[in-house]
Amino acid sequence: MSLIPWRTKRVDTENRDPAAQSAIERFRHELDRLFDSFLQEGRSGFDRLLSPITGWGPAVDVSETEQDITVRAELPGIDPKDLEIQVTADSLRISGEKKDEFEEKRKGYYQVERKFGSFHRMVKLPTEIDPDKVDAEYRNGILTIRLCKTEGASARRISIKHTEGQT
Repeated sequence: MSLIPWRTKRVDTENRDPAAQSAIERFRHELDRLFDSFLQEGRSGFDRLLSPITGWGPAVDVSETEQDITVRAELPGIDPKDLEIQVTADSLRISGEKKDEFEEKRKGYYQVERKFGSFHRMVKLPTEIDPDKVDAEYRNGILTIRLCKTEGASARRISIKHTEGQT
């Protein structure tokens, strides 16, 4: 096994031919990128890097009709009091905290497990909505949010004028 010497001057591996890079160079480059991102962005950068692995966010379905937009989010096991909904003319933010506690007592042992964490999900809306006309309902672990479109944002049918003989 050979050791790779520490270099104080970075080698630009991004612009080199990928076939010329060894597996160790690529691995080292990815580790450098990870730590650089963590140090530059602080804790939030580290969370962003790990979010595909450890992050949790609710699954969301968005449907649209001529008058409104309906957003459904799967939030099983979450108390509706722990949810917050914020809406602007073109976006919806669902945030909250998930808390779960398991306790078991049997002869000879006692087990307690706690899981908790906050989450948020931002949904970019396909058209402008009226922030004053929003209705939210939570039933059986599904949060359903109905957002009324603004009058100008409703889909309109446009008639096409056709004239004979012109090109």
